[in-house]
Amino acid sequence: MDEPKINSISTLLELISKTKKDGHSLYFRGQKKKYETIKPSIDRNGFLESEDKLFKEFIIRNPDEFKGQKSTFEILTKMQHYGLPTRLLDITTNPLVALFFAVEPDKDTDSEAGDFIIYAIPDKFIKYYDSDTVSVVSNVVKRPYNKLDISKISRKISEDEDKSKWIKRFNSQSHIQYLLHEIKDEKPYFSHVIEKDHLQSIWCVKPLLNNRRIIKQDGAFLLFGIDGTKKKLANYKKEEFEPLRFKVENKSVLRDQLELLGFSKDKIYPEMDTTADYLKQKYEKA
Repeated sequence: MDEPKINSISTLLELISKTKKDGHSLYFRGQKKKYETIKPSIDRNGFLESEDKLFKEFIIRNPDEFKGQKSTFEILTKMQHYGLPTRLLDITTNPLVALFFAVEPDKDTDSEAGDFIIYAIPDKFIKYYDSDTVSVVSNVVKRPYNKLDISKISRKISEDEDKSKWIKRFNSQSHIQYLLHEIKDEKPYFSHVIEKDHLQSIWCVKPLLNNRRIIKQDGAFLLFGIDGTKKKLANYKKEEFEPLRFKVENKSVLRDQLELLGFSKDKIYPEMDTTADYLKQKYEKA
């Protein structure tokens, strides 16, 4: 079956109205072309192996940027903003922002169809930036590559035993104790309980609206847990949520339509150097 196509804003709005579900919220992502997987940048080029080093080295080299900042998730959002590979994936609540990214000019991809992604996320998988679940999954970043393997822990513990005993034993394992130590450094009041399923899921996180780009892009993030071991990111699961993908055609026409609606590069990227580039392109004479 052919992948559904988006070639006008009205087509996009029709698709969105068909995707709405009770108890779910819609989030969107746009990409200049279709990639095989929709995963965060930490999963590319072997970066995952050095995730803890990337995190610590970035802070060491930019101490003033992170002075007094305890929240690991907020630190990750700042790192993501500056282009460091993280386990966060940018999404938005605004479909037109996602469409802008799918049709953004690029000489290498302009001849290819863009990729528009809809996530219908169950409300129970949507968390605020300061939730305990977000702290648990975010702090995975600080653990070394080979020092968090809950698949081994799970094999040691019988799934048949009483759930409260199982949770207690799961949380007494050394890999989990080290993770608890990282979380308590951020949240001293955190209970001594980590749920295994929380570590192995993908969470939609509503961030603090504390920088202009997140505000302008109506930004949010998918925060990826682990798949049994830190060596693999959590996968999309049918029982949780999966991406719905649509091919984007007529890129130049859609760009013009978006600009008429106020979605131009200088609005999406509000930094002054981007505004300067946008104005140069707009008024430059051939």
